Amino acid sequence: MPEPQRERMNYVLLEALRNGAEEAVRAFFPQDNADEAGGRRWRGVTVGGNSALHIAADFRHLELASLICARDSSLLVVRNAALETPVHCAARAGADRIVTLFTWEACRCEEAVLRATDREGKTALHAAAQEGHVKVAEVLMSADPGLAAIDDNNGVSPLYAAVLSGSPKLVQVLIGSHADGGDRPEASYAGPNGQTALHAAAMISLGAAMNGGVGN
Repeated sequence: MPEPQRERMNYVLLEALRNGAEEAVRAFFPQDNADEAGGRRWRGVTVGGNSALHIAADFRHLELASLICARDSSLLVVRNAALETPVHCAARAGADRIVTLFTWEACRCEEAVLRATDREGKTALHAAAQEGHVKVAEVLMSADPGLAAIDDNNGVSPLYAAVLSGSPKLVQVLIGSHADGGDRPEASYAGPNGQTALHAAAMISLGAAMNGGVGN
C-alpha cells in the first residue's frame, strides 16, 4: 500500500540533502518531541514521494544517511511514489556503505526492509543487479541470501538482471551463495516470457561472438 499523504519537503532542506550539507540538515530537526510542526516538516517528501533518507541514499551521502537513521529510523521503511524504500535508492546508486548501514539498522529495529519491493516487484537486490553493483550485492546477499530467490512482477530474477549487466563477478555473488552449501535458498534463474538466466547468458555470448566475427 502507498504511504499516506505527507507534507511537501522544504526546498532549502531538499537542496541541503542533495549537497550533503550536514549542518543545514540538522537545522531542520525538531528541537523536542512536542514540536509537531517541526516533525512534519522534517518528514516531508518530494513530488516523487522521496523522504530525506531516500535523497541521502540517492546522492550517496553516508554521513547524512547515518545522521538521519539515528534521528528517525522510521524513514527506512517509507516508500516513494514508485514504492521504493531508501534501500532501493542506495542499491541502485551503488552506495555499498549506505546499504551496509541500512542492513545494520534494519536488524537493530527488526524491520524487514531488505525484501521490500517497489511497484514492479523489484527488491533492492534487483536494483543493484540491474546496475552491475557487485559490492552492494555482496552486502545484501550477506545479510539475506534469500533475496536471490525473489522474482519481480514480470518473473525476472536478480540473477537474470545480473547476467544482462554483463558482470561475471556479480553473477558469481548470486549463485555462489547457494554453492557454498548450507540451507540457503537456491537463486532463481527466472526471466521474462519463460526465459532463464541461462538463455540470457547464451544470447550475450552469441552476440559477442557475432560482433567479433564482424570485426575480423
